[in-house]
Amino acid sequence: MDNLLQLAKLLALLSASALCVYLIVVLTRLNKVLEQLQMDLADIGKNLRPVLENLNIVMERFKSISMKVDDQVTLFKSAIESFKQLADNVVMFEERVQRRLEEPIHRVSTLVGNIISRIASFVGLRTQEPMN
Repeated sequence: MDNLLQLAKLLALLSASALCVYLIVVLTRLNKVLEQLQMDLADIGKNLRPVLENLNIVMERFKSISMKVDDQVTLFKSAIESFKQLADNVVMFEERVQRRLEEPIHRVSTLVGNIISRIASFVGLRTQEPMN
């Protein structure tokens, strides 16, 4: 029985030793993977810095361009508003001129029409009279 117990102890020690060796191998591989990951992250950080700086420059330019576009849109709106105001002023001027001139012109045209009609009627009467 003592031999069996000794054999079990030996087997347990060998299993524990094999497990420790396997654990050392796994930890070594994990260490290599972590080192590679650290190098990859360092490369990404190094390469990402210029990209982020360029992105910042592009964003600043985009902001500047959008502000210029906003300014141009504001100028365009004010120009359109000025043209609208000018058109409204022309319409109001036309209405005032029409109100002031329409009645006198209507009276003059009626008077001229009446004169022409009387002259035509007078000439018509003269041509219808017998000649003696």
